[in-house]
Amino acid sequence: MKRYIYFLLSIFFLQAAFAQDPFDGKHEDPDMDALRKWIREKRMISIKELGGDLSLSGEVRVEYQGFNEKKNGLKQRGTSSATSNPNNAFDVEVNLILDYHSDRTWGVIKLEFDNDMGIDSGTTNEIALEKAYFGGRMIDGETFNFDGELGRRNLSDVFDSKIEFSSIFDGGLFRFNKAFESIGSFYVNLGAFLISDFYKHFGEVTEIGLLDIANTGFFVKYSFINWKKFFAADGERKRRFNFGNSQLLIGYQGLISKWNKYTKIYLGGLMNHFAKDLTFSDATLSKKYNLAWYVGISVGRILQARDWAIDVNFQYVMPQAVSDFDASGISTGNAANVGLYTTNVNGTGNPTTRQGAVGEANYKGFSFDFLYAITNNLTLFQNFEISNNQTKSFGPSMSFKKYEMEFIYAF
Repeated sequence: MKRYIYFLLSIFFLQAAFAQDPFDGKHEDPDMDALRKWIREKRMISIKELGGDLSLSGEVRVEYQGFNEKKNGLKQRGTSSATSNPNNAFDVEVNLILDYHSDRTWGVIKLEFDNDMGIDSGTTNEIALEKAYFGGRMIDGETFNFDGELGRRNLSDVFDSKIEFSSIFDGGLFRFNKAFESIGSFYVNLGAFLISDFYKHFGEVTEIGLLDIANTGFFVKYSFINWKKFFAADGERKRRFNFGNSQLLIGYQGLISKWNKYTKIYLGGLMNHFAKDLTFSDATLSKKYNLAWYVGISVGRILQARDWAIDVNFQYVMPQAVSDFDASGISTGNAANVGLYTTNVNGTGNPTTRQGAVGEANYKGFSFDFLYAITNNLTLFQNFEISNNQTKSFGPSMSFKKYEMEFIYAF
């Protein structure tokens, strides 16, 4: 038992010594579904004491990313470009996950060590507390469960979308689950989270879903997230949080006998109900750009060596549909980190002009994911994305391509 205590203490001392700025590392690009499920299944029970199970698991990732991004035809990455960002990037990442489960309570911790590689370009101190939450089951019935959880994780760990929910979720969550034999599995996830303690700014989010409808494999999910707060004086901050997003997601998932492969087909539509006419420092467009949709198909899942999985989807996202701080889709790269409303994507700087506004939305494009299990522990993940502007009524002309290759060893 002492060696596990020493191990935990060493992790927290390392975090205190090398922890990154608290406002870094909050924007996450979620893994494809097949990869997340495979990693969860690799968790190993290492010790059984104190009336529960403590499991320790981890991942080691080595990643390459290649970019081709242009703004008004000008190269945005690499040598002789408009920014200092590389067009070929190499990263090394380690994730350590601790899970403790008793009969009706649990706690989860995840530390992420994500560093650039290289002698000149490399880093050694990038550490983030990605998950830290605990929960309990308040009602444990045969067909109905009611759980509560409190702490930190990513929104995408709870709520489903290809184009939003990349922000951290520091708050509380209630989960309701009810199974109906001939209807399907009904659930409600209801949460509230902290956006800014200084401004006393909180958000609310919920997702309601019905899975395996009438035992057919079809599903429907509806979510709503509110980022808006009324601010007395800070107009730019107020505009930055004018987002109240509804998303409807429908699809099918199950084993298709003709292919003998697990298959998921999905279609999602999103609207930002709080969008106003788009305004810049030098112009006002009498129009709202507040809609988005995506469609895709996933085939296969990873259970053992030589298994494979693919996901292909198309995304169409208007500029005001998803916020800069919560966008999780393809984007157009935005190497210069220019926001939609301010010159910096983090909400600081001067108001943008009509010609200069960018942001993390305003794109249409394709994403291709491929995952292959080399062994029972080692997988190869590859991704290709291509996109350009959804509208050219403002901002620069953007074109973006990205290729990613990642070796992932999970244990």
